[in-house]
Amino acid sequence: MNRRRMAIPAALVVAALVGSVVTLAVRGNPAPAAPKPPPFSTAKVVRTDLATTVLTGGTLGYAPTNPVVNHIGGTYTALPAIGSTIGPGQPLYRVDNLPIVLMIGSTPAYRAFGLGMTDGPDVAQLESNLIALGDAHGLFSAPSVHFSALTSDAVERWQTANGYTADGQVPLGVIVFLPTAVLAGAQTVAPGQPATPGDSPYQVTTSSRLVYVPLNPNLPTVSVGEPVSIVLPSNAQTPGTVTAVGPPPPSLSSSSSSSGSGSGSGSSSPSTATVLTITPQDPGATGTGDGVGVQVSLTIQRARGVLAVPVSALLALAGGGYGVEIVTSSGLHQLTGVTTGIFAGGRVQISGRGIAPGVTVVVAQ
Repeated sequence: MNRRRMAIPAALVVAALVGSVVTLAVRGNPAPAAPKPPPFSTAKVVRTDLATTVLTGGTLGYAPTNPVVNHIGGTYTALPAIGSTIGPGQPLYRVDNLPIVLMIGSTPAYRAFGLGMTDGPDVAQLESNLIALGDAHGLFSAPSVHFSALTSDAVERWQTANGYTADGQVPLGVIVFLPTAVLAGAQTVAPGQPATPGDSPYQVTTSSRLVYVPLNPNLPTVSVGEPVSIVLPSNAQTPGTVTAVGPPPPSLSSSSSSSGSGSGSGSSSPSTATVLTITPQDPGATGTGDGVGVQVSLTIQRARGVLAVPVSALLALAGGGYGVEIVTSSGLHQLTGVTTGIFAGGRVQISGRGIAPGVTVVVAQ
């Protein structure tokens, strides 16, 4: 017997007692007005996706890259402004007023370039950049691992454009190969100081915005491609996607050394065994700070295409379990038991007799 059926006899008994009171009251003072029914509001059963989540700390900043390493002796005469972007073909800094130029490549520069050198992937990188910069126009259109006379001609064009003596040979250190364009960071030297081979004149990162989240056994299992939500220090949220799960990049700690004011778990360190790498879907929404403490919402449990109502629609039944009060099309109220699923975002998954999309239920005010 449900709650509504149990309430009917009680209501009749109460009505009988009230009737007796009214009969007596008429003979004396006027009877008080009957109390108004309590106010209520309604909501519709909807079909939706629900997910329960947990917050954990992460570090927002720019993706790290290989360091800039100087191989030229002399004097530093110019350094880029902090925060400036340096692209392929542009000077990373100057030594004795000659530009040390960025070119794109995954193999670091480790030797001079010139006729007679052995073949290698660094030669192919050099030729790829000469093609991209336009210096190989009319000479070659595809890179090779062999430094030929045509390569030397293209190098001479490049040298002329950059203020070097056009001899077709590139000393070690004049070119720095890095995987991508870079953002200039904190400087470790100043113009006028001696340039020594092995120096890293300033820190660099890529221009890509990433969040790194250290994993621990208490966090849910997360896979590449999974959507997450990034909670910024302003409490604004922006979506992201897990793009890698694995060890932290070697330069993560140096590129995120000035940690922001997030939670204690918001900063990763070299001792972290595994981190999530998260790419924001809208990098511009994350600002320009580096090493900023943020929170990341990870999914514990997810249910797709389920029926849900506000949690305040649930009623605890006398015999245990939950029910909802359905408002029928004729305006009648009917109590029905339901089975609950996951609770998330103020809603609860329900199923049961008469539960369907669009059904109206009473919610507590």
